[in-house]
Amino acid sequence: MRPIVVAAWCLATTIGWQASAAPPARSRVGFFEGLIKKPEPTPPFIALPQPPSQDEVDRLVAERRAARPAKSAAKSTVQSQAKQGSPAKKPTVADAVAFGKSLQSAAGKVVDDAANPDYKPKPRSAVQPPQTAVVSPPPSARRQTLPLVVTRLQATGAPPPNTRRFQNLRSRIAQTLGVYQRRPLNTAQHTPWEVMHGFIAFGIPTQIRVGGPAGDLVSAIGWSNMGGRCRGQVMLAAADDRIVALKGIGVQGHSAQYLAILAQCRVAANSPLTVQGKAFTVADLIEEEKLSCKSKTELTFALIALAHYLPTDTTWKSRDGESWSLPRLVEEEIVQPIRGAPCGGTHRLFGLAYGCQRRLRATGQLDGPYLRADKYVRDYQNFALSKLQNRDGSFSTEWFKYHADREDDIDRKIQTTGHILEWLVSSLDQERLYEPRVVAAAEYLCGALASAPSREWKIGPLGHALHALNIYQERAWGVVLPGGIAAYNGSMKASAQPAMIAEQPEAGGGGGTSTRR
Repeated sequence: MRPIVVAAWCLATTIGWQASAAPPARSRVGFFEGLIKKPEPTPPFIALPQPPSQDEVDRLVAERRAARPAKSAAKSTVQSQAKQGSPAKKPTVADAVAFGKSLQSAAGKVVDDAANPDYKPKPRSAVQPPQTAVVSPPPSARRQTLPLVVTRLQATGAPPPNTRRFQNLRSRIAQTLGVYQRRPLNTAQHTPWEVMHGFIAFGIPTQIRVGGPAGDLVSAIGWSNMGGRCRGQVMLAAADDRIVALKGIGVQGHSAQYLAILAQCRVAANSPLTVQGKAFTVADLIEEEKLSCKSKTELTFALIALAHYLPTDTTWKSRDGESWSLPRLVEEEIVQPIRGAPCGGTHRLFGLAYGCQRRLRATGQLDGPYLRADKYVRDYQNFALSKLQNRDGSFSTEWFKYHADREDDIDRKIQTTGHILEWLVSSLDQERLYEPRVVAAAEYLCGALASAPSREWKIGPLGHALHALNIYQERAWGVVLPGGIAAYNGSMKASAQPAMIAEQPEAGGGGGTSTRR
């Protein structure tokens, strides 16, 4: 028995020693995993606003209409209660004389107002058509002077608060725009796509240098519209009796993008285009984009461009024989996704908002798909301002996916913040421009761009960021760049600003401008 007991004891001791001496495989794996930095888990996408159904919009309209008579009835009740205890009486001769004197006094005031050179009439409720400017191609590269542009602004929106913060913001925006306006692109180093994003920032006054950084200054829009080469490429080409904007690397990234940017710069439809020795106008490019509309494709930039240039009741046939209208463009775009769309979906939201603005300006009301689009855009405004902003005022570096802040990627922060703010300041109601979150985003862009004026920013994001600041400056304080054209009026602009007369700037190439109603 003894040998068996000894053997069993030896076996048990050996097994126990091996178990205690050899660490488990899981421990070795955990040790090596500890040496490797694990990637941060991707946050789940947050729920997005959804396009409202027509039934939802109809219920909203019905609720608003039902609320109006109630307000009127309540007002009448208050007035009748105020009059209780004082019996009604017939007007006397003295009352009639007093009434006549009041009319005479009012008539005299009208005469006095008409004779007063400082009198400023109240803004009219009727909506004026947008201003545009004819941009002529530069015949040469010599420096010439633009003719005086008179831009009269009518507005009814709320002015910004008279605080030190807003005074500082106005100064910072003006300084930031001034710094970057003095950094023109050039035709040797920059593509047509880059030049196009140069003039989305500053519009018609934008200039470029011909041949290189030391070249003569000419009108950037005029150069592009006359078929001028930028880094060996042209934006426009002739196809038989048609004019087309090219699409691809270095030119348009999306269909109708060039026309949409001309629209945002307020370039008139009768501005000349010269391509391969053939004469066209912007109106010919408009017709080409109308023919190119195709269902279930990206129509974002077509909506921006055609909503600007066409009357809202325009109908047309596309090249494939389908019937189109501006309401149909809105219907097509509202069902397309925001996530995955160009620049995070900001351009799609911009197009829907601008389509509503043009409809409201033309008819005084929103109806049909415009009501759906208006609610959809407003829902996204609240979504962006409540869920996507970082502590420094920038917006999520993951667009509308989830809240994120790539603190070490300033280019990405400028890209997302610039695009989101551009859409917001072009679509928010006037009083919302002064909300702390919107102000913080504008302050962030000013701070980031002004802190590195010599940095080689990516030109596309830079152009949209500067455009956002330019829009904010115009809507809040009525400031239009010298040589520029007013883009906003009525309830889309502060009412405290007087009529604005732009200065007479210097520009090369004779790219003349003139206002046209």
